[in-house]
Amino acid sequence: MANSEATVRRAWALDAPTMTVDKSILVTGTGGVNVTIPTPSFLIEHDKGLVLFDAGLDPSAADEPEGVYGPLATMFQVDFPAERRLDRQIENLGFALSDVRRVVLSHSHFDHTGGLRLFPGAQGFVGAGELRYAARPGVADAGFYRPQDIEAASAIDWHELPRGYDHDLFGDGSVTLLSLPGHTPGALGLRVRLPSRTIVFAGDAAHLRDNLGGPVGMPFDADSISKLDSLNKVRLLGTQPDTTVWLSHDPDDWAENRSATELI
Repeated sequence: MANSEATVRRAWALDAPTMTVDKSILVTGTGGVNVTIPTPSFLIEHDKGLVLFDAGLDPSAADEPEGVYGPLATMFQVDFPAERRLDRQIENLGFALSDVRRVVLSHSHFDHTGGLRLFPGAQGFVGAGELRYAARPGVADAGFYRPQDIEAASAIDWHELPRGYDHDLFGDGSVTLLSLPGHTPGALGLRVRLPSRTIVFAGDAAHLRDNLGGPVGMPFDADSISKLDSLNKVRLLGTQPDTTVWLSHDPDDWAENRSATELI
């Protein structure tokens, strides 16, 4: 029988490149002020191997993002010091990239997929319809997808999470994939039980705390109705005891929750 009280060993918030954008891109009905947001990845150590939640920006873009991302790097004012490369951070923790056996993709926008090419042969988890849409996105949001990353993703052994289904990754309650569609067709979150607390990594179900307060989405959400349902789900998850909701791009969440690299 699965142990419903099992925890992971350790988890790390890997230091993040940043992007600076007008707030109106992130929260509908706002604007006129710039916000600098982190683009993190999270590494989770379980008895059965390492899990990576999101793959951030392409490590080859470090120090010169314009050379890899072109106009996107200028549009989003990407700041990417070399010490924030995903591969180097994993190796600096004492792991090989091949130790990452499972990759969970919150969604397939370019700031979450850049390091997927580092993990060929890994077992991947993605939401329903996510990669199909990423290969042929709509006109309004096509600029958020990077074809090179989607092509690299084909080397990963993907498993698709049905819409509305939450999946216990190891069968012990320690790591649970959360269906949070709306921002993109197959957006996911991740609930991780640590020895000291439970963290809900919400991905881009909400970009900033202002999204949750409304709740209100962003102008480029693929499905605004589903997005509101997912925002309400995230809010409810945050009411559970000893649970921290962490919005990947919220700078205040980053400053508050990442007091140390290891999230114990």
